[in-house]
Amino acid sequence: MPFRPPAAVALLALAACATPAAPPPAPEAVDPALTALIAEKDAAMFAAFNSCDGETFGAYLEDGLEFYHDQAGLSVGRAATVEAVNNNVCNNFTRQLVPGTLEVWPIPGYGAVETGLHTFTNVGATAPHGIARFLHVWHEDAGAWRIARIVSYDHGPYPREAPAE
Repeated sequence: MPFRPPAAVALLALAACATPAAPPPAPEAVDPALTALIAEKDAAMFAAFNSCDGETFGAYLEDGLEFYHDQAGLSVGRAATVEAVNNNVCNNFTRQLVPGTLEVWPIPGYGAVETGLHTFTNVGATAPHGIARFLHVWHEDAGAWRIARIVSYDHGPYPREAPAE
């Protein structure tokens, strides 16, 4: 018969099942000026995205952009991404950043990483139909900021259903 200290087993089981009462607060901006700059770029880029302005939207993307999407796969190049947006997104739905989810982290000597949540709303609808996480790697070159990598993942319906207990 194996030795099982009852108190230790009970504590481990309790710790494994414990969940925090609320999610931890979002961290404060590491660099508030950089966060404001990237938030401004994000807003301008997606204003172009939402208004079907492929030329302006594309100006925020590097030529060699890599776009990783958990449902559509990999798309390489600015032109391919702008074409996909023009053909599949334009006049179908719009993107909205979820307030309070934007985080920006500097990459010294290169640019920044932007993460957050965004929702998607069908044109003509009053509420979002989908939500996803995103990660953008911004590259700064001679004062111009463009996205070099996009990862869009964890797509699902909005609002998400509560996890089963």
